[in-house]
Amino acid sequence: MKTSRSLKRTVIAAAVICIAAVLCFASACAEPAKDITASCRFNAGSGRKTFARCKDRDYRTYWKTNNGDKCYVEVTVPKGQTASGVMVQWYEHPHAWGVQIRDEGGRWTDAGHTEGSYLAEYLPLPAGTTRFRVANAPGEGRHFNMTELRIYGEGEIPPEVQQWQPCADKADLMLLVAHQDDEVLWFGGTLPRYAGEEGKICQVCMVVPSMPYRRLELLDCLWTCGVRNYPAYSNFRDAFAFSLAKQYKKWNKNRLYSVVTEWIRRFQPDVLLTHDLQGEYGHGAHRACSDAVMHCVESAADETKYPKSAKEYGTWDTPKCYIHLWKENVIDMDWRQPLTAFGGKTGFEVAEEGFRCHVSQQKTDYHVEDWGPWDNSLFGLYRSTVGPDVEKNDFFENLN
Repeated sequence: MKTSRSLKRTVIAAAVICIAAVLCFASACAEPAKDITASCRFNAGSGRKTFARCKDRDYRTYWKTNNGDKCYVEVTVPKGQTASGVMVQWYEHPHAWGVQIRDEGGRWTDAGHTEGSYLAEYLPLPAGTTRFRVANAPGEGRHFNMTELRIYGEGEIPPEVQQWQPCADKADLMLLVAHQDDEVLWFGGTLPRYAGEEGKICQVCMVVPSMPYRRLELLDCLWTCGVRNYPAYSNFRDAFAFSLAKQYKKWNKNRLYSVVTEWIRRFQPDVLLTHDLQGEYGHGAHRACSDAVMHCVESAADETKYPKSAKEYGTWDTPKCYIHLWKENVIDMDWRQPLTAFGGKTGFEVAEEGFRCHVSQQKTDYHVEDWGPWDNSLFGLYRSTVGPDVEKNDFFENLN
């Protein structure tokens, strides 16, 4: 009997060791891939004088190539290592690109390519890749304006690698803002909580495209906050005024109304958020955003208004609309609650991290603040088709 029990303990112990070994192996295999760009060797087909700019981690600089067949860079990874994937970020306009490997005949062949839909894109490489090219996608002949190139070694895709989904077909939450960084400065933990923690589809709509490097900073911020759907942009110029009337001398009001109405119809949000009617610190572009939302949340439900977008997307009657610092039906959001999706960090802390992604804005006087005159936790329910808020701690109250 003792021998039998001893044997059983031995078998159990061996099984435990095997399970532990398997778990350790699985854990090791699940390690995020490291950025090995700095240790790779590169041979650019053209634009060699500027090639280093796509490795300097500065969104204001970029590598510019010639057109055609010389539009590529050949990459050789360090001896004894392999590459698992590549991320490219473009300076201004998305570009269709791909990765190529040599076939048995020594010819460079397509091993995967993009459609060029996003400013930041990632492509995986075949297992065991040690040498490859980053080049134009088949049929693409334009030159590169590549601001960053990142090569990743063996392992899982790291969490910071951006793999964007298209703009939403149907959004849970739509955030309409004027500029890059507004999404966290004036809306605090909104995106970390709803996109990152609750997994809701959050569509950010940006009225002013601003400078190219700021668009990349926005992508970094949104990704940090858990947003996975690519932002939508209009093309209003970056103009400043201290009043709504003066802002509309710089912007065409009817065109703004048309764009915002189309966005509402296209994305069909359950919840719509936008700026303070007074423009937070008085910015006319912020004022115009809130003015447009107050007008368009009604016109989007009327098929006789802006019929072109009504024909394309149908009408949409937005269930809930909140305006930052609106004085009626006030809701005070608590961004200081820990979020499991971010390892216990609060929504406020994640919003601060998101703002730090806006590198070009770090020397300004703006900060993420859930206090003071521009408190990013205070909103008012401007419009509701589902009744008033009672608990006043959730934008989706009466919708969930």
